[in-house]
Amino acid sequence: MAKICIVIPAYNEEHAIADTIDDYAAHFPDATLVVVDNNSKDRTSEIAAERFRGTHHLLLQETAQGKGRAVKKGLSRLEADVYIMVDADHTYPADDARRLCDMLLAERVDMVVGDRVSEGAYDRQNTRSLHGFGNRVLTQLISFLSNKRYSDVLSGMRIMSGPFVDLLDVQSHGFQLETELNVIAAYVKADVREVPIHYRARKEDSESKLDTFRDGARIVAFAVLNAIVFYPFVIFGLIGALCLLISLAWGAFVISTFLQLGTVPYVASTIGAATFGLVGLQSVVTGLILGIIGGDRRRATIASFLKSRRIWNARLDRLIPEKR
Repeated sequence: MAKICIVIPAYNEEHAIADTIDDYAAHFPDATLVVVDNNSKDRTSEIAAERFRGTHHLLLQETAQGKGRAVKKGLSRLEADVYIMVDADHTYPADDARRLCDMLLAERVDMVVGDRVSEGAYDRQNTRSLHGFGNRVLTQLISFLSNKRYSDVLSGMRIMSGPFVDLLDVQSHGFQLETELNVIAAYVKADVREVPIHYRARKEDSESKLDTFRDGARIVAFAVLNAIVFYPFVIFGLIGALCLLISLAWGAFVISTFLQLGTVPYVASTIGAATFGLVGLQSVVTGLILGIIGGDRRRATIASFLKSRRIWNARLDRLIPEKR
């Protein structure tokens, strides 16, 4: 039987944590639940401790604030074949997680994401319209930056293979976590599936910790910075192309004026056109150099990932022989 670890980051979820634990413990009787309390000011930690008393499940404390930090601590606690990351607010049904986990084990994919958007589950339960709009905008942006089409980049339900988790070095502190997982998956060409799921309304007195504008800005900044690191030629190439277009348009004006008047009356325009041209060329060259260096690193990372996947598949073949 495959070893499954369920990581549940929790912050002020005293109204939902018990139901979340009970739901996932019932659908995953052989899994280990790891609740990571992230400085909750309510009874979240006490309720989880009561539920875990006399069991093999774990309650951890993460004093550094942020969902990313809490999940990183949870993922680093146990070695498993499959890791499930899910929010503690009981909005993600455990029967959907069970279905997605079985799919990952059967098809041996790298990550299965619970898609709340495609079939309208999120819109039916979401009471903050700006959340929905922000989710759609961020999904489009991150799909573009990672060159991979996604439907729900902010989903809090992720079922991940051991090899995929092994290559993670979570850098995000807060709600940028889901974005980081999508970007890394695209970078290593991981096999990612997005599967429609149900999505429950939050329990009474349970509030979303995501701030639409503040966290949205952080997610965008994080995605752009990661795109620069992972795809430098694309980013610097776009900047360079834009600068060169401006230089050509501005330079054409300067040249046409010179041909008409025999002199250059607009010195500032000449300097501006030349500056944009130099910046454009420098940006393209920089992107090319970083792209070559990054390409070698990416190939090495993917090769190591593929090796880990082969070992993981062989282990699952032994544990689940009927899936051969």
